[in-house]
Amino acid sequence: MSENTAINTPGVAPDGRPYAGWPVRALGFFLDFLPALILTMIAQMFFYSSTTVVTRSFGDGPQYQVFETQGPSFMFYLLYLIAIGYWFWNKGYLEGTTGKSFAKRFLGYSTYDEATNQPLGVGPGMLRALLVYLELILIALCGLGLILWFWPLWDAKRQAILSDRTVRAVVFKD
Repeated sequence: MSENTAINTPGVAPDGRPYAGWPVRALGFFLDFLPALILTMIAQMFFYSSTTVVTRSFGDGPQYQVFETQGPSFMFYLLYLIAIGYWFWNKGYLEGTTGKSFAKRFLGYSTYDEATNQPLGVGPGMLRALLVYLELILIALCGLGLILWFWPLWDAKRQAILSDRTVRAVVFKD
C-alpha cells in the first residue's frame, strides 16, 4: 500500500498499519474492567458491617423489634480502593509504560503516542486512565457517555474523543 493511500484511508495509519477497531477496543475495555468490577461487587457484600435486632417501645405502649445496620465496613472501602488502584495501575501505569494493559497483551494490541509511536508514559497513561474512568461514569449517568463510547466507530484514527485525543493515543494491532 502506498503512503498516500494510507493517509487518505480511514482506519489506517500513514505507515499502513490499521488502527484497532471498536469491537476489539470494547472487548479490551471489558476485559480490563472485569477484575475491578468483580472487586466492587464483592465490596457491596461488605457495605453493611453489621445488622442487629433492637427492641423498642413507645413509652408504656407495645414493644416492637427493628433491624439496625451500621454503615460501610472497612472491607468495603478496602476492596474499592484495591479496585481503583488496580484500574490505574493496569490502564495508567502498565499501559502507559509498556503500551499494553492486561487485555491488550492478551488481544495483541498496543497503545502508543501518535506523534512518537512510543508508549504514552506514566503521566499521559494515568490521565488517559482517569478520562476512560470519567467516560464510564458518563455512560452510567447520561447519554453523553454513549457518544464518547461509540466515537471510535466513525473516527478516522479510531480514537475515543475524550481519553485518546486528549493524550494523542492510538491503538494498533501488534
